[in-house]
Amino acid sequence: MKKVLILDGGDVGTESSAIRSALECFGYIVTVFYIGRPQDYFDALGGKLNFDFDYLVICCHGEDGKIIAPVLADEVYLPDECRGALGFDELCGAVAFNNKITVCTGCTTGCTELYRAFTEGGNSFVAPRDYIDGKSCFLFVVTMFYHLSNGVCLKESCELSSAIDSETELFGVYGVDREN
Repeated sequence: MKKVLILDGGDVGTESSAIRSALECFGYIVTVFYIGRPQDYFDALGGKLNFDFDYLVICCHGEDGKIIAPVLADEVYLPDECRGALGFDELCGAVAFNNKITVCTGCTTGCTELYRAFTEGGNSFVAPRDYIDGKSCFLFVVTMFYHLSNGVCLKESCELSSAIDSETELFGVYGVDREN
């Protein structure tokens, strides 16, 4: 059984629970972790929380090629906690897993160097290159995992999922082309 970790970045409606439900129908074991503060991204991506997963789905908003992190009151931030959006500069060296597939639903998170933070260590990164409708993100992710669950390789799963319409074709694949 393949395991999926979903990081719910907040303010994404029912996206993470809808994806979870669909993936569990396909036979995946799914864990959802709710991001409450920017440091939670670093703890989850850096292995500090000891999640066991094959695939990572980051349900979030994105802008200018970065993941929008929660904004806290000034007195609530930890010392040296990242403030603002998370791009390559913020996440470079923070991803401490290997040979995994990460799917990010945040708008524009596939249009900049952000993918480089996730593709070290033989990882793959899948994300939209522009602003995308939320229901199209859901449709792309669920369709991609459906194909993966049937033994289709990542590249072909993404090609099939991108071919649905002009919104889903905004997703790009970065990094290693692996079987599953």
